[in-house]
Amino acid sequence: MVFSVLTSLALAMVLVGGAMLLISLLLIRGLRRHSQYLQALLKIGGRNLEPLAIAKAAWPSLSQAGWARLRITGDWFGSPIDTVLQGKAGWWVVPHHPPELFFEINSEADVHLTLQLTHLEGAGERWLLAEQLARVLALLLETSLRTRTEALSAALAERARLSLYLQHDMRNMAQWVNWVGTDLTACGTDPELLYLARRLQKNAPLAQERAQRLISALGQHPVDDTPGRVDLGQVAVNAAHLAGLEVELSGQAQGWIAKSLLARALDNLFSNLAPNWRAAPQAKLLLRLQMLPASPDAKAMAEIQLLSPWPTEADQIAPEKLFEPFASGRPGGLGLGLYQARQSLREAGGDLQAAPVTGGLSFTLRILAGAP
Repeated sequence: MVFSVLTSLALAMVLVGGAMLLISLLLIRGLRRHSQYLQALLKIGGRNLEPLAIAKAAWPSLSQAGWARLRITGDWFGSPIDTVLQGKAGWWVVPHHPPELFFEINSEADVHLTLQLTHLEGAGERWLLAEQLARVLALLLETSLRTRTEALSAALAERARLSLYLQHDMRNMAQWVNWVGTDLTACGTDPELLYLARRLQKNAPLAQERAQRLISALGQHPVDDTPGRVDLGQVAVNAAHLAGLEVELSGQAQGWIAKSLLARALDNLFSNLAPNWRAAPQAKLLLRLQMLPASPDAKAMAEIQLLSPWPTEADQIAPEKLFEPFASGRPGGLGLGLYQARQSLREAGGDLQAAPVTGGLSFTLRILAGAP
């Protein structure tokens, strides 16, 4: 009797142990599969797929994890979305009241998506693991969508910045044409007309270069922005002449900058300051150039200094607002010239500063002396 009980007890323990072993093996197998599904989803995240293509790529792993249906509805950049992915027909039968998960994914005012996932089970470890995979999918979609919309925002911001530059470049060119017309109209004698014609002939190549740059920008052709060594004195004198200003040059300096950035900085600077000299013809434009050696705290720089007469009272603006965008002292002014001049130099590693002094405004341009 005792032997029979012991035998039954031992048999029961063997059966229980076997069952526990089988359950452990099934759990281990399930966890391994879950790990494989998870790795597959994470690899999808590194494939740089379109947001709406991520769900389709992830569906094989999701369906094997027990998800029977995935529906994505909502609005995608103004277009309605209603996409349904379903498991393969087979022995799986969706319950009458299937367990579901919902995720809302939004990005600004452009995208609003709802994910609805239907599972074959609503409890147990299979459901818990499948729920984790669904949350990973929602995270992948949201991350991809935000990356896309952030890239779009950055692209639009860059286009807006270039449009502002282009708008002011066109204004500078129109202003130059206006000055030429004014000077031609003011010529009363043949010698005056001859002098102006010679000056225009001298400025023609530079004006043609600026016009070609505008044509290229409007045609969406890239402009060469490769930096190189530039004779700052010659370039500054040419830019001043284009604005109708006669220049006295003191010193020499060479800088390292892209010609397009330097041209934009100088054109905007002289176009903004030219009316000050035209209103005070007795004042002369003196450009002082010098090289600043490197120090423990700063790189070697080339420097251009100039003193502008005070603007007329009607055109004056507070000194602290000189470089503030959209702040202009002139009626109809865009308030972008000095701002863009400073931004162009800063983009090249330099700077533009201004300060009120006796007799006017002192401007200092600094440009890298050599390749960074």
